[in-house]
Amino acid sequence: MTAEKHIDSNVITKIYGINSDIFKKFNKYFQKIKLLKEDEFNSNYKNWESIFLEIYDQECNHNLFLRQLYYTTILKTILISRIINIDYNDLNSLYDHYISDTIKPISIINEFSLYNWFKVDKQIFKEILEKIIKRVQIDGDLFHALYQQMFFLSARHRIGEFYTPSHLVKKMIEDSYVFGQKTLDPSCGSGNFIIEILLKILNSKKSDLLKIEAISNVYGFDINPLAILTVKANLLLLLNKKFTKFNLDNVNTNIFLTDSLIDEENQIVDQKIQQQYNSFDLIIGNPPWLTYKDLNNQAYQNKIRRLANFLNIKPTSQYITQIELATIFFYKISQRFLKLNGVIFFVMTQSVLNGDHCEKFRAFTIFDELEIWDFPKKYFFNVDHICLKARFIGNQDPIIENKYPIKAKIFNNQLDIQNETLYSTLKISDNGALIILPKKELKFLYDIKYSPYRDKFFQGATLVPRTLVFFDIDEYIDDKLIISTDKDIASRSKKEWAFNFNKREIEKEFRFKTFLNLDLVPFVIKKKRNIFLPIDKDNYGYRERYLDQYPYAKKFYQELNRIYQTKKKKTSKIETLFSNLNYWNKLQKQANKNLYTVVYNASGSKIKSAVIKQYEEKIIIGSENYHYSTDSKYEAYYLAAIFNSQQLNKYINVIKSSRHIHKRPFRFPIPIYDESNNLHYRLAKKGIKYTTYVSDLTFNNPDISSNKIRTILNVNFSKLDNLTKKVVFEPSHKSN
Repeated sequence: MTAEKHIDSNVITKIYGINSDIFKKFNKYFQKIKLLKEDEFNSNYKNWESIFLEIYDQECNHNLFLRQLYYTTILKTILISRIINIDYNDLNSLYDHYISDTIKPISIINEFSLYNWFKVDKQIFKEILEKIIKRVQIDGDLFHALYQQMFFLSARHRIGEFYTPSHLVKKMIEDSYVFGQKTLDPSCGSGNFIIEILLKILNSKKSDLLKIEAISNVYGFDINPLAILTVKANLLLLLNKKFTKFNLDNVNTNIFLTDSLIDEENQIVDQKIQQQYNSFDLIIGNPPWLTYKDLNNQAYQNKIRRLANFLNIKPTSQYITQIELATIFFYKISQRFLKLNGVIFFVMTQSVLNGDHCEKFRAFTIFDELEIWDFPKKYFFNVDHICLKARFIGNQDPIIENKYPIKAKIFNNQLDIQNETLYSTLKISDNGALIILPKKELKFLYDIKYSPYRDKFFQGATLVPRTLVFFDIDEYIDDKLIISTDKDIASRSKKEWAFNFNKREIEKEFRFKTFLNLDLVPFVIKKKRNIFLPIDKDNYGYRERYLDQYPYAKKFYQELNRIYQTKKKKTSKIETLFSNLNYWNKLQKQANKNLYTVVYNASGSKIKSAVIKQYEEKIIIGSENYHYSTDSKYEAYYLAAIFNSQQLNKYINVIKSSRHIHKRPFRFPIPIYDESNNLHYRLAKKGIKYTTYVSDLTFNNPDISSNKIRTILNVNFSKLDNLTKKVVFEPSHKSN
C-alpha cells in the first residue's frame, strides 16, 4: 500500500506553480480556447475585467486572467478530490462533477461563478488530480504560497496586500484570541489569520459542538473575490478533514466579499453584516498598507478624506496624500464592529508611531490599554513595521495624556521578547501626539529646538515620469541634439510608464542636467543625467511663444504631453506634463540660483549630502532631494559636513518614519553658519577636504557605494562626528 504523503502550501506551489508542466499545459489550452471560443472568451473577460479593473488597474490584463483561471481550476479540482466520496480511479465521475458544478458545498462558494464558464479538458483535469491523490495530510493555509506566486508582487502591493508570516500570525493569536470569542479580520486576504484561529479551535480539547460554535464566531471580510474564494476553499478543506458531513453542514463560515470601510449611507450593506455591528470581542489582522495617493479611484479618495475628517484623524493639508488606510481601519472598524472593551490588534507600518501625517491618529481618543510590539529590524517586511493593540472604549476618556506611556515589547526575528519597556510621546497637543519613542530616547529630545534652516530648505521638482524626459545623447549636430530614451531609466521604470523614444531631435537649449538619489553619495554626485524640460533657461517657465521659436523641442514636448495625458492616473488633476514637472512651483523656484547649492536625500537609511557649484554647471534638483542655495562656499560645505556625520544620522534614525528623512534633520538645532565661529569653520574646511577625497574614490570606482565610502574614510568621518556633536548637540561649546 502506498504511504499517504504530507501536503502543505509549499508542496502545492512546487506541484502547481508557474514553473510546473501543468501550468505550461494549461497556458496552451487557455490560448486555444481564446481563439476557438472568441466570443465567449471576450464576454467573460469583459465581465471579469469590470470587477477586477478597480482592484488591479493596469495589472488587469489577459495574463492576470489566465493566472486566475488556472488558480481557481487548481482549487476546485483539489476540493473535488477531497469533498466527494468517489474512488479516485473513477475519473469519469470526478470529471462529470467538475463539469456540472453541482457539488455541495463547493457550489455555494459564489466567487467560483466568475470562472465556471472555463473548463479544462479531461486530460489536464486528470494530471491535476493525479498530483494530489496520495497526499491527504493537510496543514493550515494550503494555498497562500501559490496565491503569492501566481499574483505578481506589484499587483498585490497595488491593493496593499502584504502577506503576514505564519509565525507572527500565530504569536498575535496566542496573545489575544480566547476560545469562542467573536473575532473579525476586516481585510483577510488569503486568510492566514482566520486559518490560524480555526486551527487553534480545531486542535483544542473542546467538544465538536463547542468547536462548531466557536468557528461560527470567526468572520473575515475582503474586497478581492479571489482572496475570499481562497479563504473559503481553505476552510472547506480543513473542516472537511475534521468533521463528519452532518457536522460540516451545521458549520457557518462567515466570510464576506465586502469593503468594511464603506459608509452605511453610501451603500446598501448586507443585512448579515449590519447585524454584526458592535458585536465583536476581537479584531485582528494586517490592513492594507496603502496611502491616499496610491488609490486609483477619485471617489474612493474623497471617501477616505471624509472618513479621516469624521474620525478626527485627518492630517494637515500638506500631508493629505500620505493618509494611511491602516489608520482609518484602526479607528473606523473599531467604532463599527467592536463591543465596548473589545480589542483591536493590527500589523502596521512604523510610520504610525513617528510620521507627521499620523499626529492626530496618535491621540488614540477612543482607545486605552495600548500595547506596541516593536521589531528593531525589518524581520518580516521590507518596510519598518510594528504591531499595535488597543482596547476600544468609545468616548469614555478622550484625554490624550491618559493614553501615555504605552507598554511595549521588543522582539527579535524568532519572536522572542528581548525587552519590555515603555514608549511615550515627545509632545502632546490638542491635535494629538508629535512622535512615539522609547521613554529613554525621549529624554534627550525634550529640550531640543528646531533649526532655523528648516524653512530655508525646499524639496526638488517632480521630474516624472522619468521615461518621458530623461535621455541619452546619440549625436551632436550644430545647435541640435539627437536623443533617445535613457536606457538606465527605462530599465527602472514602472510598467504603466514604460515608453521608449528613439533618435528624436531637439534644440540644445532644452538640455538640462539633474541626478537621482542613487547618484548621490556623501559629498559627491557621482553621475549627472540629461533631462528634457520645455522651459526657458532664465526663469524655468513654460511659455508657448518661447517654445514656438524651437520647432523640434515644441514637437517633442507635444508628443510627450499627449503620452502623459493618456497614461496619467484618472484621479490626477494635473492636466499637462509641464504642470506635473513644476508641481507646487518646485521647478521654477530653482531659477536664478546662488553660487552654491547644498543637497541631501529625502529618503533612505542614511542621510547623504553634497555641494553643487551652480556657477560651473546649472543642476536641476529632483524631488528625491532637498536643497538650499547660498553664495557662501563655507556655509555650503559646513552644512554638507553636518549632514554626512554619523552623529546626525544616529538621531535622525531615532525619529524618522520608515525610510523617510524629509525635513527631520531640522528637528535638531543646526545653527546658522557663523564665519566667526571656529568650530563652524573647521566643519566647513573638512567638508571641502572630504569632497576631494570622495571625488578621487568615485573617479577610480564609479560604482562605489555610500557604505563603502564611509568604511574607507571611517577615521575622517569620525572627526565630523566630534565636531557635529559640539556644534549641534552640545551648544555650550563656543568657538574654541
